[in-house]
Amino acid sequence: MAPKNIPWDMIRSLITEMYGGKIDDEGDFQRLGKLVSDVMTPAAYEENFNIVKDIQPPGSQDGETGGLVLPGGTGWKEFMEWTNSLPEREPPTYLGLPADAEKLLLVERAKEMTANLRLVMNILDEGEQVMAEAI
Repeated sequence: MAPKNIPWDMIRSLITEMYGGKIDDEGDFQRLGKLVSDVMTPAAYEENFNIVKDIQPPGSQDGETGGLVLPGGTGWKEFMEWTNSLPEREPPTYLGLPADAEKLLLVERAKEMTANLRLVMNILDEGEQVMAEAI
């Protein structure tokens, strides 16, 4: 049961403004606002609250979700067991991103690296041609 008299609107505004102060993309700022609104709510005090909604990541097995349920107990032991059961690297779904967001980022970096390598190879080829013509 949620404690009474918690100023949820003020807490959500403070968190959104504090972490969103450096965000210059309106879509990202809206995503942050939604994330904060979904998490900072009286429902977070309910048993089995999904802090991250269940979604079926592409290519995952049945029953495997990107969701995250808060621990049911309020004791230190339950909290530590829950914390230790979290994945070492949090999936992008915890931030409301697609499950393959990291893969997409790596693909873009690989494309950029390939383009830079092609540029360097062209410069080297031009240098070899200049040297060959000078001889």
